[in-house]
Amino acid sequence: MIDTRVAGKRRGLTGPYPLVCHLVDTAVIAGALWDSYLTSSQRELIAGGWKVDLVRARRLVMLAAGLHDIGKITFCFLRGIKETGGLLADPRFPAPAGWVNDEWIPHQVASHWTLPQILTGLGWPPVERPWRSVAHQFAQILGGHHGVFGEALSPAATADPLRALRGLGVDGWAEQREEHVRAVLGVCGSPQAPQHLLPAGAAVVVSGLVVLADWLASNTQQVQGRLDRWNGDLAAHTARIRQRAPWVIAHAQVAAPAWKPVTTFTDLFPDIKDPYPLQADVAKRLADLVDGPGLVLVTAPTGDGKTETALFAARVLGAAAGAGGLAVLLPTMATTDAMWRRVKKFTARAAGVGTPVTLLHSMAWLNEDYDPRRDEVVADGCVSTQAAQWLHGPHRGLLAGVAVGTWDQAALAALPVRFNVLRWLGLSGKTLVIDEAHSYDAYGHRLTQRLLEWCGHLGIPVVLLSATLTGRTATDLVGAYRTGTRRTGAGHTDPEPITAPYPGWVHVSARTGRVTPHGPLPTTREREVTVDHHTTRHTHDPAVPGGRAARVLAELEPAAGGTGCALVVCNVVADAQATRRMLAQRWGEDGPQVVLLHARLPLWQRIERTALIEGMVGSKGTRPARPLVVVATQVVEQSLDWDFDLVISDLAPMSLLLQRAGRCHRHDHPRPAWAPLPRLVVLSPPGGLPAPTWGDVYDTSLLRRTCEALRRLEGPIAIPGAVPGLIADVYDAAWDPARMNGDDAQRLAREQAQAAAADMAMIPAPARVKDLYPLTSALDPDLAVTRLGGESRRILPVWPADTGWTFVTADGPAELPDKPSKDDIRTIILSTVQVRSTWLAGAGPETLPPSPWQDIPALRDIALIPHDRTTGGWRAPDGRTIRLDPVDGIIRE
Repeated sequence: MIDTRVAGKRRGLTGPYPLVCHLVDTAVIAGALWDSYLTSSQRELIAGGWKVDLVRARRLVMLAAGLHDIGKITFCFLRGIKETGGLLADPRFPAPAGWVNDEWIPHQVASHWTLPQILTGLGWPPVERPWRSVAHQFAQILGGHHGVFGEALSPAATADPLRALRGLGVDGWAEQREEHVRAVLGVCGSPQAPQHLLPAGAAVVVSGLVVLADWLASNTQQVQGRLDRWNGDLAAHTARIRQRAPWVIAHAQVAAPAWKPVTTFTDLFPDIKDPYPLQADVAKRLADLVDGPGLVLVTAPTGDGKTETALFAARVLGAAAGAGGLAVLLPTMATTDAMWRRVKKFTARAAGVGTPVTLLHSMAWLNEDYDPRRDEVVADGCVSTQAAQWLHGPHRGLLAGVAVGTWDQAALAALPVRFNVLRWLGLSGKTLVIDEAHSYDAYGHRLTQRLLEWCGHLGIPVVLLSATLTGRTATDLVGAYRTGTRRTGAGHTDPEPITAPYPGWVHVSARTGRVTPHGPLPTTREREVTVDHHTTRHTHDPAVPGGRAARVLAELEPAAGGTGCALVVCNVVADAQATRRMLAQRWGEDGPQVVLLHARLPLWQRIERTALIEGMVGSKGTRPARPLVVVATQVVEQSLDWDFDLVISDLAPMSLLLQRAGRCHRHDHPRPAWAPLPRLVVLSPPGGLPAPTWGDVYDTSLLRRTCEALRRLEGPIAIPGAVPGLIADVYDAAWDPARMNGDDAQRLAREQAQAAAADMAMIPAPARVKDLYPLTSALDPDLAVTRLGGESRRILPVWPADTGWTFVTADGPAELPDKPSKDDIRTIILSTVQVRSTWLAGAGPETLPPSPWQDIPALRDIALIPHDRTTGGWRAPDGRTIRLDPVDGIIRE
C-alpha cells in the first residue's frame, strides 16, 4: 500500500506533495508529450531502439518518466523534508545505522542505484553486466534527470546497492520504493520489459523527454493547484492529470510544428515569382531523391538565394524523415539576429498553427523584439511566432518547434555538458540548417563533424550552406554524417571524396549512403570581379608615398567627389579606427558620410550603426544621395545582405576575400559612373606576413598562398566559375607534400593540435557508446569552449560623478546602480564592450563591479574601466591606456 507521507515536493507549497502524485503527473505528461511533442521520427527511433511497437514504447517512456524520482524514497532525502507526518519516527522506516557520518545521497543517484534491483525483481532480465543490461540502462537514464549521467554500476552494486549506500534505507523504505514502482506501472499500462538496449541516440532522447516531463510536472503554481484538490484518491488524481496534461504542454509551447502543405517553391515563397537556378533545381529534383532522412550540401556564391533554398530543402527533408521542427544556425550573433527575423516571417506564413521561434545566443535576451512581454501583431494569413516565457529558460530554447541560434548552440551537443540530453531532444525532431559551414577553425570543424555524426545516427535531416567550401571540408562533413548513419543500415564508414559542384548541391541519403551531386548550375549572379592588388606600406599617414592611407584615399576619390557607397574592410579594430580618423580629417564634415563598424563598440552603438547601414545599403534600403564609406572589420563578412559600389580590403585568406567581394554589386542598383563593374581592391603589406599590427588574426600560410594566388591572376575573377580553383589552390594544396612550405607545415600542425584538443573534449561517437556516463558532465554550457582562442571579458567604461559613477547609454549618461532592476541590467549589458581578458591581467580592485552584482549572473564578471578625468582613460597594469571614444569605440594605446 502506498504511504502518502512520502513527500515528493515541499518548497513553495502550502504542504508536502505526495511523491506518488508527482510520479504519476510526470508519467502522464510524458505520455502526452509522446502524443503531441515528439515527431514520428523520434517515436520510431525509440520504438525501433527497443524493438517494440509504438504502443509499448509509449508506455515504457511513461514508465521511465514516472520512476525518475524513486530515489526520493530514502531516509537521506526525506530527513530534509518538513512535515512528513511522523514518517521518520515510524519504526517501519528506520534510520540507517551511522547515518550521521554518511555522505548525502542525491535522489537522482539513489534512483540509479535502486532501480536495477527493483526492476529485475519485477521480471526484467537479470543484471549480469550492467553495461549490457536493459534494467541498468533504464536506471542510468533516470539517474541523469538532473542533467548528468552517473557512472555505470558494478555488478556487485546492482545486486546489493545497500552495501555501498546505507542511506538508501531498508524495511519500509525498500517496501515503499517497490509499491511506488508498482503504482506507476499500473498507470503506464504495465508494459513488459524490453529485451534490447537502446542505441545511444535513442537513450539520450528518452532521457531528454524524462527531464522535460519532470520540469513540466514541477511548475510550483500548477503543483499547488493539484495539491489543493488531492483527497487521497490516486485514481481520481490520475484522471485529473490526464485531462490537464495537454494544457500543461500547450502552456509551455512545446509542440511539433504543423506546416501548411506545399508542392512548389513558389508555394513556400509566393514573393519569389522567378526562382534562381539553384532554387529551381533543388525544387525540381530533391523530392525525387529523398527516401527518409539525409543531408543536403548547398554551395553557391553570395546572393544566389541559399537561405530560401535551405528552407525549402528543410521542408522536403523534414517531411520525408518525419521531423517537423526546424533549427537554423549561424556563425555570429549579429547574423543570427537578422536570420531570426527572416525565419519568424517565414514561419508565420508557412506554419498552419502558432509556432514559437526562439532566438538562441548569449545576448538574445537583449533583443527587444524577443521580449515575451512584447505585444505581437499577427498579420492576415499568418500565425503567432512569439515564444512565451517558459521557452526563455535555461536549456529550453531548442525545445521550441523552430529555433534560430548561433552555431555553438548545437555544437554544445557534441560536448559533455550538463543537460546535454535536452539539446539532443530538441535537435532530434528538427531539420538542422548550418549556414557558413566552412567558417570554423579546426577545433570547431571537429565539433561540427561529431555533431553531424550524431545527426546521422539519430536520423536528423541536415542542410549545410557555404559560399567557399573546400573539397577537404566537404568530404569531412559529409563523411561524418554518413558514418553516423550506421544505425540506419547504411554502413558507410569510409570517407568518399566529395567534389561539391559550384554552384550546385549534393544530396546524401542516410538510408543508403548514396551521394548524388547536382551542378554546376547556371546562375544569375555570374559576373567578373576585377581585383586590383597593391603592395602598400602599412601606414595611416596619407602623406607617405605608396602608403596604405594614400591608396585608400586615391581609390575613394571618385566617391568623395560624387556619389556612391564604398566599403573598406580592415583586419583589426585599431586599423579600422585609424582609417576612419584619417578619412574624417581629410574630408571634414562636408565630405562623404563615414560610418565605423566593429566589435569594440558598445553593444547599443553597434546595433544602431548596423541598422543605419542596413537602411542605406541593405536589400530594402534607400541608397543615400550623399557619398557613403563604411569602414569595418570582419563583422561584415558573413550573412549580411549589403551592397556597395566598391570594396577595399586588407589582405585576408582567399575565402574571406571572396566573402568580402560578395558585398560588391550584390543587387541590381544603378551604379555611379566611376563604378560600372564590381571591383575589389586588395592591400598587402610589403615584406613578411602578416603585418605587425595584425598579430595572429590570420595564419601566415593562408595569407602567403592568397597573396601568391592574387599575383597569378591574369584578369578578373569569374564568379562563380573560378571560385573552386582559387579555394583549392590556397587551402587544399597545402596538404600536398610536393607543394608544402614551412609555414604550411606549421599551419597543419596547429590544425592537428586543435583537432586533437576537440577529440579530447568531445562526447564519444555514437557507435562507441556503451555507458551513458561520458555523454554528460557537471560542466555548465556557459563555460564550455566551442571555439579556441583568447578568452574574452566584458568591460563597462565608467566616469566619476559626485555620488558614484556614471556610464554611457544610448540615451546619454546614467548613474551606475548598486542594485539594478531587470531593465537596468539590460541597459548595462548594452553599454559593455567585449575585449581580450589579457587586457585586464593584473587589474586592481578599481575594476571590480559593485558587490551586489556578484549575485547577478549577467553582471558578476563585468570589469569596470574607470576613466580618469585627466588622462581620459584607465591605465592598465601593462602600461597601456584603455578608453572609450564616442565615435571610435574602445581604444587601447
